[in-house]
Amino acid sequence: MTGKGRSGRFATITILIGILLAFVFAARKHLGLRAIVLPYDGTVWNNPPSPVPQRVTHGTYHSAVMNVDIGYNIYLPPQYGANPTQSFPVIYYCHANGGNESGEFENFADLDSAISSGQLPPMLIVWLNAGRNSKYMDAVLGSPMYGVVMAETTIIHELIPHIDATYRTIASKEGRAIQGGSMGGMGSLRLAFKYPQLFSSVFAIAPAVDDNASNVMENEPDLMPAMFNSDPNLWEQNTVFTLANNNAANIRGLPIHTVIGSLAFQLPYNQDLFATLDRVGIPHDPLEIISGADWDTLYDLLPNPIEQFEFAAKYFVSGPSQQSRSVRATISEAASLPRDVRPTWW
Repeated sequence: MTGKGRSGRFATITILIGILLAFVFAARKHLGLRAIVLPYDGTVWNNPPSPVPQRVTHGTYHSAVMNVDIGYNIYLPPQYGANPTQSFPVIYYCHANGGNESGEFENFADLDSAISSGQLPPMLIVWLNAGRNSKYMDAVLGSPMYGVVMAETTIIHELIPHIDATYRTIASKEGRAIQGGSMGGMGSLRLAFKYPQLFSSVFAIAPAVDDNASNVMENEPDLMPAMFNSDPNLWEQNTVFTLANNNAANIRGLPIHTVIGSLAFQLPYNQDLFATLDRVGIPHDPLEIISGADWDTLYDLLPNPIEQFEFAAKYFVSGPSQQSRSVRATISEAASLPRDVRPTWW
């Protein structure tokens, strides 16, 4: 090939590279720099399950705050399709550290069976994705993960409105509960404590409430610089202990239940939390301690595998249909009936 030919090909390649770079910079300008910043903990925001459990659908919603599509799973009971005018209560389930929307279907078979048989009233379950190690918090302004890991904002201000707009939910406190295990147990408590006006109850399973200003730099050496600029005081502002102290007046009246194994390392921290609740006058169920259980064996040793769902159902208001009178009247009537002729869900 002559020098002229090589020069011509080089010019063509240069033009193509220029066009490619133009697209890249245009995309960055359109999407913003945060769009190319990945979560520090390796979070994948959309994880369809395989196989998909019966009556479970995987969906996504767009998070404007993080500019990403986030996955969730939702269980629709048999009554959802059979009663197209009825609205249903929802439990939001918060996963543990390292998890996502598709990794924790513990007790699901028991739940589906109990609803199908009438042992439990019909309800929806949403398994959400909060990121692998977000602690169900937002990264603080000015931190590397600000706008990238914003778990609290996307759950409260994006996921819940999406579910209410997409499915026939009871879109009020009376039709919404939050639950979770380990990191998700802590997350469910802190979201319920911060937004008690949104939830009718909270049920936490071995909640990981062990991090505080004195130990979080050692316990979370990756999270702290990424989300809190290595400032333990910023972390402390977000803990369940701080929320209980600062928002006690609004938390009072929220049904709270925690179950944990006697061998779980988080037990003394949960006992401290319950002491805090007592000190600030927040009523709660007694701390349920399962003898001989740690995190790995807790679900297997639970005496009642559907306890968490029964707890939520106790505080739900059933959904109205166009053919029914008010729900509260229906429940009042059910309560006045002799026990042997009450509805099976009572």
